[in-house]
Amino acid sequence: MKRINADVVIALLLLTISTVFFVDTFTYGRAGLAIIGAKLWPRAIMLALGVLSVAYLVQSIRKGTPPSSGQGAKAWIAENRNVIACFALYGIFLAGLPWLGMLLGGVAFVFATLTVLGHRDLKSHLVHLAVAVLSVGLMWSIFTFALGVVLPEGEILPRW
Repeated sequence: MKRINADVVIALLLLTISTVFFVDTFTYGRAGLAIIGAKLWPRAIMLALGVLSVAYLVQSIRKGTPPSSGQGAKAWIAENRNVIACFALYGIFLAGLPWLGMLLGGVAFVFATLTVLGHRDLKSHLVHLAVAVLSVGLMWSIFTFALGVVLPEGEILPRW
């Protein structure tokens, strides 16, 4: 009998979550003067997440259970060190958000994540820095100026 791997469980969880949220969109009311209903974008996103979850589930079932490299916590940490590092960096990003704000904290998070996962030479650091500054700066500009979303400011850079 085949063992169910963690990918199948995660795919089923994502499929369940997207289904529950999609069904929840049927309870949304209609805004008075809105041209597009409030349920359009959540349904589109949940539908896309559902399709991707089904694809993930099919791929996970085909792949089967991956062989484990060893027993115990030490082997598990060694296998999953990139995932653990990304979650730790995200936790540090969230903890530093009140002081750094979205712009500086986002740039630092993206740079640190790329550095942990990628190469660690000077050329790669410069590429990581350029990607971090451009991507986070562009998204911050879009949300702040085009969409009017108030993002966390932090204490280092006050509001413009």
